[in-house]
Amino acid sequence: MEPEWLSYQEVANRLGVTPEAARSRAKRLGWRRQMGNDGRALVLAALEPRPPGDRPVTGPSPPGRKAVDPEVLIALEGHVATLKAELDHRDAEIDTLKAELGTRNSELAAANTRASEESAKTAQAIAAFESLAERLEAIAAQHAIKPWWQRLLRRVG
Repeated sequence: MEPEWLSYQEVANRLGVTPEAARSRAKRLGWRRQMGNDGRALVLAALEPRPPGDRPVTGPSPPGRKAVDPEVLIALEGHVATLKAELDHRDAEIDTLKAELGTRNSELAAANTRASEESAKTAQAIAAFESLAERLEAIAAQHAIKPWWQRLLRRVG
């Protein structure tokens, strides 16, 4: 057959494969490629035309590969759907937990700020009490206050 310019979809239809498989075959076999007027890629291929609906005969299955029972396939697809729904549910839970974590982090930052402020106030109060104690000791030293029993003896004697 003489080569002709075909789109990947046309090659796929003639070979009975997907357009992606036709694209891979064209690349593997090094077929010439150009852009058509409609903007789609065309490849220069020499293919025998196939009647519509005629699927190519495939070779034997690779060793160890068995045919899949349609009922098993349906059950597996149902299980995959269930797992996807559970994954979506878990993703929603994760989003909720992330939002809660953000709230808790904000509360923690506010508590740390308040604790720092209170710590600074406590340090100021301690400094003020130390200053007051020093002044009282200085006043007591100036007046030389004697213990009560010495003052009592001085009055009596």
